[in-house]
Amino acid sequence: MRQRRAVDDESLSSSTPQRNGAAASTSTSSSRRQFQNFDLWAASLCLLVCLVLQLELLGYKLFISDNGDDSPAHGVETVLSGGGKEKLMMAVSSDKQQQQKDQPKPPLQLHDKEKEAHKVPIPNKQPTPVKQPTPDLESLLSYEPTKRIKKSRLKKAIGESYKNSFFWKVFEPEKIAPPNSSDDLPPEIAYVTTLTKCGRHRGSIDGAAVLLHSIRRNSYGWIPMQSQSDSVDFDSSLWPKYGGKGGKYRYKAYVIVDPQASPTIKDKHGDCARFMQSIGWTVLHRPPLVPLFEIPTGEASSGQSSASFDELVKAGYIGVQRPNTGDTARRPGEHPNKLRMLMYNDGCCGDTELLKLHTYGLVGHELAVHLDFDSLILRPMDDLFDVMLGKQKDDKVVESLSIAKLPQSKPVDFSRPIDAAFTRDYNSVKSPSPKSPVGYQGGFLIVRPSLTVLERYRKILQRGEFSLNPRKGWGNKHGGFYGDATFQGIVPYYYEDVAPPGEHNELELDRCIYNQMADNPRKSTHKFPRATPLDPQVMGYSDKNKCRDGRKDCRDTDCQRTHPKDSITTHFTFCNKPWDCSSGLPGTVALDTCLGLLSEWYGVRRELEDWWLLPRNEAGEATNDVSFSQRSFYWNQRTIDRVQQKRQGSLQPDVYKGYCDGIGESGYRNMMGPDGLKK
Repeated sequence: MRQRRAVDDESLSSSTPQRNGAAASTSTSSSRRQFQNFDLWAASLCLLVCLVLQLELLGYKLFISDNGDDSPAHGVETVLSGGGKEKLMMAVSSDKQQQQKDQPKPPLQLHDKEKEAHKVPIPNKQPTPVKQPTPDLESLLSYEPTKRIKKSRLKKAIGESYKNSFFWKVFEPEKIAPPNSSDDLPPEIAYVTTLTKCGRHRGSIDGAAVLLHSIRRNSYGWIPMQSQSDSVDFDSSLWPKYGGKGGKYRYKAYVIVDPQASPTIKDKHGDCARFMQSIGWTVLHRPPLVPLFEIPTGEASSGQSSASFDELVKAGYIGVQRPNTGDTARRPGEHPNKLRMLMYNDGCCGDTELLKLHTYGLVGHELAVHLDFDSLILRPMDDLFDVMLGKQKDDKVVESLSIAKLPQSKPVDFSRPIDAAFTRDYNSVKSPSPKSPVGYQGGFLIVRPSLTVLERYRKILQRGEFSLNPRKGWGNKHGGFYGDATFQGIVPYYYEDVAPPGEHNELELDRCIYNQMADNPRKSTHKFPRATPLDPQVMGYSDKNKCRDGRKDCRDTDCQRTHPKDSITTHFTFCNKPWDCSSGLPGTVALDTCLGLLSEWYGVRRELEDWWLLPRNEAGEATNDVSFSQRSFYWNQRTIDRVQQKRQGSLQPDVYKGYCDGIGESGYRNMMGPDGLKK
């Protein structure tokens, strides 16, 4: 570059005297010299850019290349680590070698042989995983406003709370008509479920329909399908194996809906409640006992309002009366909204889980049963109802009840009525021991309704006596497990700590018979509860020699091995949801139990659809049915054809009854809604 510039300068200087120093020649020579200087700078810049691009391309090639041997690192790492011209030349040389390797070669090369020699054999079974630390519940579910996402979550929670509260400014809860109390009729049991939102996947609404039919077929007035369908050619082998012969008690089905799932909403968010209304559920709108956040004073006082809204304003907000001292007081530095945000994010459904407490408000019924959508009644609960109502004191009948006899089970006085029957959720216990706090399972609860008890729950929420930092829960003792901040923690807190001593008579039931979830009574080396594996090496985990209820021997509560014929109600948690076409926990001892329970659910669905296909009489009711006025069913031929098409699934017809094409949500075939209703 320097030589070229010198030559140019030399030629320019030799030509200048020949022009006799003329002004025009001098000007032309100066302009040419400036132009050539600019040309040199531009060329230098282009070369520099090209060099940088070439180095980046080289680094990228070497970064993505796979040498397949144990040679030392080179390429981009060598260039970036420094080393000047020599390392750069090595990198360029390596790049050339790599380009030569990329040229087409015979299939088998020395390089490939070396790769085969150094390849690590892939095991044909999963290794036992190294135990991972379980995240602390406090860090997962607590709230401290240190991140933007948590601040936005707080804003969302406050907005939803306000929207819920102001729904009640113009809306009043429905009044419940008292049941017919004729001496000729048995008592009417209230069956309750809750609907908090209408989600994208409508399989759970199929669950509500199947749950209702399982209640109907095991209650007073039901005539077995075999007797109803004499004139219709149905395949009864696809119906359920258990129950279906009626029962001693009448029923009334209620669904408590959150405002965001109200049937008054005209768009798709109200479809689920409208569907449930059409098939026999009575919809009840119920406000929260206490708002999650305080209602703004200015907006609360503007305009006319309902009595329910005035009551919400008076109630304040959760924790409004929280003590200033003691174990349940707010700790120094604890954010004021921590407890409320803890409840908002708690369990499956957050603070809306507390809607289940309105089961206590159905005072027109002697007993009320709360069940989740993913529950199923296999056989009547008549003996349990007899004992709870004090109508059966026969020792043999009492002994035949499946009562839990575990470290925390209380003695029961069968000489007087029983106020509550429940099962405990031992799977959510953090550190099992005979004295560890255990929540009540939130998918099953039978109570004697009482407005006094309901008002006591309101007071509990206002006081907000939930210990945080460390998280010990309600009353500084009912916490540290799944759902502890809402339903599963507050109910045991009431019965065991708040209620006056001796006022209530509670009964803990055997969880393998009632609310059967096919769970493993022992802990697992996996960080989450798992069924006992048939081959621990293949599954990658194994059982520990430690019972979840704190006992040394828990073989008497091995629900994963309990046959469906021995259970009365089931809850699809561990076995997973039927509308997700669950595989039933393959590779574990729970497989047969889960498949048996799943088969019963699909059988109840099959019987329900066949019942809707029965010819109707002139009154528009299902033929021979005396327990339920059927308002809508399958009568349109196009609908009937679609129902039959929905039964053509190819996945294990003996289990899934034609309602599944494959495992998973996408393999499920939804029910057809009754004619005249868009589902």
